[in-house]
Amino acid sequence: MLFSKSFRFYPICECKGIKNSQLSTLNSQLFTIFVATMANEEILRGLNPAQRAAVEAYNEPSLIIAGAGSGKTRVLTTRIAYMLAQGVAPHSIMALTFTNKAANEMRERIEKMVGADSRYICMGTFHSIFSRILRENSDVLGYPKEYTIYEPTDTKNLLKTIIKEMNLNDDKYKPNVIASRISMAKNNLITPGAYLQNSIFATEDRRAQMPEFGNIYAEYCRRCKANGSMDFDDLLLQTNILFRDHPDVLAKYQERFQYVLVDEYQDTNNAQYIIVRRLAQHHSRICVVGDDAQSIYSFRGAKIENILSFQRDYPQAQVFKLEQNYRSTQTIVDAANSVIEHNSRRMKKVCFSEGDSGDKIRVVRSYTDREEGDMVAQAIRDRLRETGDGWNEVVVLYRTNNQSAVVETALRRRAMPYRIYKGSSFYDHKEIKDILAYIRLVINPKDDEAFKRVVNYPLRGIGDTTISRIAQLAAERGQSMWEAVDALVAEAATLGDPMQRTIARKVTEFVNLIRSLQLTRKEKSLY
Repeated sequence: MLFSKSFRFYPICECKGIKNSQLSTLNSQLFTIFVATMANEEILRGLNPAQRAAVEAYNEPSLIIAGAGSGKTRVLTTRIAYMLAQGVAPHSIMALTFTNKAANEMRERIEKMVGADSRYICMGTFHSIFSRILRENSDVLGYPKEYTIYEPTDTKNLLKTIIKEMNLNDDKYKPNVIASRISMAKNNLITPGAYLQNSIFATEDRRAQMPEFGNIYAEYCRRCKANGSMDFDDLLLQTNILFRDHPDVLAKYQERFQYVLVDEYQDTNNAQYIIVRRLAQHHSRICVVGDDAQSIYSFRGAKIENILSFQRDYPQAQVFKLEQNYRSTQTIVDAANSVIEHNSRRMKKVCFSEGDSGDKIRVVRSYTDREEGDMVAQAIRDRLRETGDGWNEVVVLYRTNNQSAVVETALRRRAMPYRIYKGSSFYDHKEIKDILAYIRLVINPKDDEAFKRVVNYPLRGIGDTTISRIAQLAAERGQSMWEAVDALVAEAATLGDPMQRTIARKVTEFVNLIRSLQLTRKEKSLY
């Protein structure tokens, strides 16, 4: 509640020449304006001048340069809440993030400020939002609405199959390397056809001793489409193709999303950049938030030029710099500034902190990794003896997981307790991937990678030889592997080929299971 029970609004009592009905209307309008003003002030409370200016300029293209710890998420969420308070329809807002965690955090903050309207905002990761757009328009691209999305493991398994079928040396054509090159091509919007026609790419492939890469890329994309599947990079590539080749579809989303906001803009790649440009080119009400000094993902295809050239793309853009750091001591901020100022291409800003100056930063050099581990352990012990703090007051950060071994060894030699915080994602566990593969196959019978994953799990006596024969039969019939075995079981009584009868016998239990799940799907929820 903005007002206490004791709040009173004193109306205009008398106004010469104004009728009572007009006076009542005027009082009502004044009250509405007053309440809206108070609500806006409530939303903006606690923002510093730079943050407030960035929030209020929501009708113009905006570039918000946000230094580390400068309240970037607060500004982005407050800007959206302020827009809603000004009467902007929530369904006309698209907010793009890089992680689900960031999207969920933003939505929760907005809901606390303005209520349940936040649920109607189109907010999520690039891939999740574009996946929904593709499902709404999959038919124009030749994909089924129930297309499945390949995990990296599915991609690598399919590439292994293609490399084997093409009789290529898997020491030279390593699936991980091939997958990475395909990903880079897609993020730069290079389709297989364009790749094969480019003589420069062909020369580079010969130098890399992978002259067949273009053909592998083409076959991989063909198989994915035949399987009714896309990989993560397709969600960007196919969205670009959709907007490029179907201007009516693009116009529909330009009209729907009148406001586009992008978090961590410095990490966008070429495919993401072009999609955002297309969506915003009609109204130019775009707000991007990021920091060129925090761009570290160029190896994944991120282009720092996207944020550096924003003012060229949108000449009317306003630039807001969030320079006050609320997280770190001035010593740390000064150290960061001294490093950043050496960047050859950067947007000038000077971060500062109003907190304590803090301890000096120590830089130490060791000759071996073992010595480094010993130095870390000894520094911890010395510090705790000096302060009297507990073991749980200390954290050790390292760049890669394999660095933990030497630190652990040093701590164990000194009988110092520790806990390692790491682990694989829930969705990377084998049993989770297996159950998701079952669900994928039930929804999309063309998904050969899902079929191969579960046809013999739990064990049903269906080995690699049988799976290869099923794949061969499916290719001969122009069907997916599931469609081929489904037909075999249906024809089992009339089959004359001994090999086909053997396959039908082995897969009958599996086929009956999937058929029953497909029927159950029509009657029950996923849960």
